[in-house]
Amino acid sequence: MVCLLKIRGMLEHMSVIERKLADFILDNAHLLRDYSSQQLADAVGTSQSSVVKFCQKLGYKGYPDLKLAVSEAVITASTLQRDTTEPSHSANNLHTLVEQLQFSLHSHLRGIMAVNDEQTLLDAADCLQGADRVLIAGFGKSAIVAHDMQFRLLQLGKLALLHSDPAITLQLASTLSHDSVLLLISESGQNTDLLKLARFAKQQHIRIISLTSYKTNALSLAADLALLALSGDENVRVNPLLVQMAQQHLCHILYLLLCQQQNNDHQLEENSKLLHVLEQP
Repeated sequence: MVCLLKIRGMLEHMSVIERKLADFILDNAHLLRDYSSQQLADAVGTSQSSVVKFCQKLGYKGYPDLKLAVSEAVITASTLQRDTTEPSHSANNLHTLVEQLQFSLHSHLRGIMAVNDEQTLLDAADCLQGADRVLIAGFGKSAIVAHDMQFRLLQLGKLALLHSDPAITLQLASTLSHDSVLLLISESGQNTDLLKLARFAKQQHIRIISLTSYKTNALSLAADLALLALSGDENVRVNPLLVQMAQQHLCHILYLLLCQQQNNDHQLEENSKLLHVLEQP
């Protein structure tokens, strides 16, 4: 499913020819295994070289790799569809619902390394490691991810700032130094308040890490390091959950990288003991 999610995530920022190829593949994914690259080019009305370039833009070496990925996605989707349409009792319905969510989540999490360069993740961890303080901003649905990341950084002894009010967040940004980092979390990457924060940080030469959905957006373009989570699941109920959990998973990857760099299990144990204070009468 990762392949089709990547294609859907890039639709808004494709050229006319790329959009034609993408639409044809999405509409005829189950037929693609029978198409050669030349047949696909003929069906869309473009050249074979355009097909190859399209595949490479998606991160595949060539058309055979793309076709294999699409075929695997079709098989996965067919399995999910069959499970959904089979009649079952309420208990089995719950079991099926949980399995579908888990399977979709697995596809989104697996896709993290498909849409994020390994070096970018390592650079982001290094950036956070070297920061004297980290200001995290995420509003609405993204606030859940932002609060969790603040807690993880505080566990590591990193000064992590966060506030739900954009005006106060901007005031906090004014206290940052050139050694600080601004971590901006947004599903769309178009949140007006976050973009204003990014512009302010640019003016103050503060490094920016963005975490958005996998598509070209204003926030990722403004960031020094752009991290991406797959979006584009057709289920409107499930997609926001998957994006949120994928973003949180990315933050957890950064947290684990920081743990490796600091090698501070003792500090984590001490912080765990600290939380027991709240449990005491």
